[in-house]
Amino acid sequence: MMANASSPANAMGLFSRVLGGNNDREALQQAAQLALQVEFTTIPAYLSALYSIAQPASNAYQLLRSVVVEEMFHLNQAANLLIGIGGLPKLTGDAAPSYPTYLPKANTATTPFIGLVQASTDVFANVFAAIEAPAPPLAPPQGDKYDTIAQLYEALRRGLHSYTGSDLFQPNPDGRQRIDIYLGKFGGKPVNVTDMASADLAIQQIVQQGEGHAPFGKPLEPKEKWGTYNYYGMRTDGTYGPIIGEPLESTHFVKFRTIALDTANFPKTRAIVSNPRLDDFSNKEARQKAQSFNTAYSILLKALEATFHTRPDPMFGATDPYFGVALPLMHDVMPSLALSLMSTPALENSDPDTGPYAAPTFTYRADADLKELGKGIAAAIGLVQQAPRPVAAGDRVRATADTQERIAELHVLLRAADAVERLSQA
Repeated sequence: MMANASSPANAMGLFSRVLGGNNDREALQQAAQLALQVEFTTIPAYLSALYSIAQPASNAYQLLRSVVVEEMFHLNQAANLLIGIGGLPKLTGDAAPSYPTYLPKANTATTPFIGLVQASTDVFANVFAAIEAPAPPLAPPQGDKYDTIAQLYEALRRGLHSYTGSDLFQPNPDGRQRIDIYLGKFGGKPVNVTDMASADLAIQQIVQQGEGHAPFGKPLEPKEKWGTYNYYGMRTDGTYGPIIGEPLESTHFVKFRTIALDTANFPKTRAIVSNPRLDDFSNKEARQKAQSFNTAYSILLKALEATFHTRPDPMFGATDPYFGVALPLMHDVMPSLALSLMSTPALENSDPDTGPYAAPTFTYRADADLKELGKGIAAAIGLVQQAPRPVAAGDRVRATADTQERIAELHVLLRAADAVERLSQA
């Protein structure tokens, strides 16, 4: 059985138990749940920055988007590992992150403080690259208060190897490992974890795709554009390992460093509120849209959690929670709501041309459902359809621009409404 695996931060000395040679299977399950939460904690932060980039064709947008997709693969792989050793993934309730925050159970003296902020070269250099920083050569495994994600996974890997009982890879009967989730040219091939070899491969793919490996004797900060770090993936001979680095094949650390250093080509961004709270929004339109986004986000977490459970969730019925709910939310609903929100002034009567603009708060709500989401988006559409913002008498240019902006925003919200309607009918 797996007890309290969704609250790894409350398990005192968790990795003393994992590495203590005591065959503590519950501790290993809690450590795998911790890894799952670490992977997910990065995603809302990356999405906030992604949504704030106003030029989707830019290199920064495309590289960051590829990282978000790969983090979803890491989430899938960590969930498979957890189920394979008898656990059951948890993403809702106290497992859902609250921002700003640190990575769960990380060393707060050496790891970055993670917020929901506008994209900038500083954010890519000092936060995102720091999240994905590779472990130095010969760095020891670390569980409690880890310095890098790679050291956390190494502690988990060694704990799995030190377990001598015969029951380690008895999967949870209520769990469902997913190896059918295809993430396109990004991501990877999920592993069905059934033994030590498949567990090792699952961890290897997560670490090498994210943080990569700094070869012994070479500096952590690359002097050549692609020359210092090894990049990993499926090679042309069908094996997994180092490959010649291309920007979209590089580790997350290298991608973020590339964006941070290319200051001349950094794209335009939307001036959003940092680490927003609903109470920050005196503009009722912004508040309504933010609430709708939180509803969609909460349903997403429920759907992702249900994706790895065998028992059908009453909210989703016979619909596959990932392909039928989570994927449409991530591809259609949430980006549309975020784009609308980030074009809405956070403050009542503020200048619509300068902001600051509202932004998603990524707040989990246990009572969120699809019916509420549909009503919330309809309410947001109603607010947008109201009379345009007041402009100076005779300012036809401003009035015309405002009307055009409202029409464009309606198209965005109607796209989200259509997606939710399809979800409700599934």
